[in-house]
Amino acid sequence: MKYVSLIIFIFIIGCNPIPKKDAHPEVPLLTELLKDNSKFRKVLDTEDLSELIFLNDDRILIKPNNSNLPFKIIEANKNVIFQDVYDWNLPFYVDKLGNLYFNRKKFFYPDYKKQEHFKTVVFADSLSKKSEQLKDLNDSLRLKSIEKYERELLRPYGLKPCEYTIVNTASCNVFTIRNGALLVRQTELFKIEIQKPKFEIPKFDDDILTGWNNGRLPNPVYLAYYKLNNQKFKCNDMTMPKTVTLRNKTYLYAASLGLYEVLF
Repeated sequence: MKYVSLIIFIFIIGCNPIPKKDAHPEVPLLTELLKDNSKFRKVLDTEDLSELIFLNDDRILIKPNNSNLPFKIIEANKNVIFQDVYDWNLPFYVDKLGNLYFNRKKFFYPDYKKQEHFKTVVFADSLSKKSEQLKDLNDSLRLKSIEKYERELLRPYGLKPCEYTIVNTASCNVFTIRNGALLVRQTELFKIEIQKPKFEIPKFDDDILTGWNNGRLPNPVYLAYYKLNNQKFKCNDMTMPKTVTLRNKTYLYAASLGLYEVLF
């Protein structure tokens, strides 16, 4: 086993033999180009940010990287439509009409000022609590009791216990509104139904291997070459910049860099 890493490394070297020089030294790095205020306007950086989610109504949902911080729904001009702290142990859901569901409440689109308590059922939590209540039973009796409880729990919502969940993940997963309740039967507790697509930026040349990151298993470092409108730039291939259109304006987004309005 101690030679496995060496064998994999030799295989990678065989596929990508020798690092090469930058094929386009005259092309600016994206990180440098973003500093040009005549070409880009910074909208959001990556501080305290887990994810930016672009909604179909051209708003932006800012998901924080800390449960003590509020999520926000803003416009591209940074006007805050709504913000609140939510319990990460409970589901967060945006339905196809733009309504928000979190902290066992429903917040109505578009300004979210109207709200009401909303029943939320996370089946895994209910089953876990039931199992804890039955911990004094032997394994056989506890299993039978939990199976019966699960059938009774699912029946009002037209669901049945799901066998072989690893094989049937797609059909077993449930994250929807049914019978006046938000139902969740999956591990992921965060779902957005109205995401706006992001688009790949065309490349004007092939990626090039420029080096290796040292580690237990060396990782290749590639430089990628892009062309947005008539502007060429380059960046690490893992940056993966994309564009998104908001209010008929084009924005460049990369998870490691943030969101910038394209001015050219």
